Amino acid sequence: MDLTSLAASAAIAASAVSPASFPAPVAQPVPLTQADAPAYVTGETWTFQYRNDLEPAKNSTYTQTVARVEDGRAIVNGGATILDANGNIVKLGTASYEPSDGKLRFPLRVGDEWTSSYAYHSGSWEAIGQRQTKVVGVERVDTAAGSFEALRVEQLVSWSAGGGNKGGGRTSETDWYAPSVGRIVKADFSDKAAGVAPTSTHVELVKFSRP
Repeated sequence: MDLTSLAASAAIAASAVSPASFPAPVAQPVPLTQADAPAYVTGETWTFQYRNDLEPAKNSTYTQTVARVEDGRAIVNGGATILDANGNIVKLGTASYEPSDGKLRFPLRVGDEWTSSYAYHSGSWEAIGQRQTKVVGVERVDTAAGSFEALRVEQLVSWSAGGGNKGGGRTSETDWYAPSVGRIVKADFSDKAAGVAPTSTHVELVKFSRP
């Protein structure tokens, strides 16, 4: 074999193992283990379905749209609802929480645990809640709005009436927070007050849009 043939054979061999001949590496998705605080934008809209097992007449579907964002807080439906910078409820219709309902704390990490307290007001009714929260893991959760990778958050609350009211009870709640939506996309809630039948409610995202 002459030198020209040897050179051609070497070139063919080199091209056979050239990096360009291999497929480009595919980036592997990073497993969800934590989430940062949501950044709400004007016009962002969520529609939820609410279901009450004890009182089906209260079942409803409602929509929340961000009217504006002030100091990280989302002013929703013209102020009828207010979410703090962590997505916690400060105001919901005629009800309010001080400083908020405290369900979420960011960054939200698997294994995180914390306690918080809040004062709840609705008309003449007042209550004080002591909340215990734990982020127990990551799950794929199915909703009417689609399937989401979500952080599963377990909540236990002991509450007692205030402002001259009497009564108390305990609630348990499981929330699924989806970072891609910036909200709790599914929640199962049970409340047991002394001498009253347990109330179980469920909330699920059915539609989401972002401008």
